[in-house]
Amino acid sequence: MSLKKNTIWNLVGSGSPLLAAAVCIPYTLKQLGAEGFGVLTLIWALIGYFNFFDFGAGRALTYEISRLRTAMLDALPEARRSAIHNILKAGLLLTAVTGVLGFFLIMGFAYPLAHDWLKITPAWQHDTKIALQITALGVIPATLTSGMRGALEGLGQFKESNINKIFLGFCMFILPALSIMMHGSSLWKITVYLVLARLITVAYGCFQLKHYLIIRHKLTPIKQDFGGIKLQIRQLVSYGFWVTITGIVSPLMVYGDRFFVSALVGADKLSEYAIPQEGLMRLLMIPIAICGALMPVFATIASRTDLHQSYATNLRRMAKIMAGLCLLTLLVAYPGFAWWISPEFAQKAFPITVVLVFGTFINGIAVVPYTLLHATGNTKTTALFHVFELFFYTALLVVLTKQFGLIGAAFAWVCRVTVDWVLLHFAAQRLFKQNKTTSQDQECPPS
Repeated sequence: MSLKKNTIWNLVGSGSPLLAAAVCIPYTLKQLGAEGFGVLTLIWALIGYFNFFDFGAGRALTYEISRLRTAMLDALPEARRSAIHNILKAGLLLTAVTGVLGFFLIMGFAYPLAHDWLKITPAWQHDTKIALQITALGVIPATLTSGMRGALEGLGQFKESNINKIFLGFCMFILPALSIMMHGSSLWKITVYLVLARLITVAYGCFQLKHYLIIRHKLTPIKQDFGGIKLQIRQLVSYGFWVTITGIVSPLMVYGDRFFVSALVGADKLSEYAIPQEGLMRLLMIPIAICGALMPVFATIASRTDLHQSYATNLRRMAKIMAGLCLLTLLVAYPGFAWWISPEFAQKAFPITVVLVFGTFINGIAVVPYTLLHATGNTKTTALFHVFELFFYTALLVVLTKQFGLIGAAFAWVCRVTVDWVLLHFAAQRLFKQNKTTSQDQECPPS
């Protein structure tokens, strides 16, 4: 595996859509207004959230397929292909089921979200309800896309995975502007375009994986085939159960705060918080890109000493990278917002951006121990941390947002990511300490 090459592809996949965002967001914000654009950011958040609502199957497929490729290096190509086919088929079935669950979840909450919970004015309520119901239809292709991306990365095909990511990233910003030009300021029509983009991505993902999805072999009895699928699903769930907890809880803390902020201060003020947050989430694409390429590498390093050294090296590198990026962001944020949107928006959003930048630095570093723990199978640890953080963060978010408004919400997020970094780093250090003790015990058996 080429870590440098895979990281570059991850960066291109996450970063190139920023060009579309820079061009399209000012136009979309102007046409929809503050409240309409605030609702659109909630739709983006839901679609982004359900990328992770796959019961951990995407990450589990990366883990299992990368290990399978290593274990079967000496096997016949057809045997290796058949093994990958079986695990891939089970993973996509699992993601489809979770997509259906997500569909019913959003469909059930569409009305109360639009009419009661988010403080949306009557002029936008009906449009928002229909848009949320259409978003529910997009959950199934979103979870399937997540599973396919995990499989492609497990196969080391980062280029192919990021072609999909680039397409979806551009569509997220270009399609709303295109829909407004063609149909006016209608949220539900924007959402139709976004869901169609997801369906196209699923179709193309099937084409990319056709070598492993379609295998012509002798038909096996249905009962035996079903038993094999159950076994593979159990194998994925054994790794993915705790990833599922993380996959449900972690995005709630990344995107869910917008719903709390909207409910507490109103959707018309949400853009002052959501636009800086969305931009800084894109800044995190760099540590995510690096660690996305590191995941299969960490998973296949046999020597714990080498793994510890690799972890420490990448942690120091990440701290330097994030420090430079965050400093640059602070320098360009105010003039950038003033030029890009308006001086009035820059004046309101810049204090929030300063607080969020500090949290982004911490959050970027935390991606390294998070990736290490998942690569070594310690998914339960990260899941328990995130469950604790969810309750802690929700309480803190409500208190600080009520007391201080948007700046309070930003401080709550910084506190949460700081706690997350401390817990993850100490868990990583404890892992190496335990492995060192075990190694010493094996070298010096009792006499």
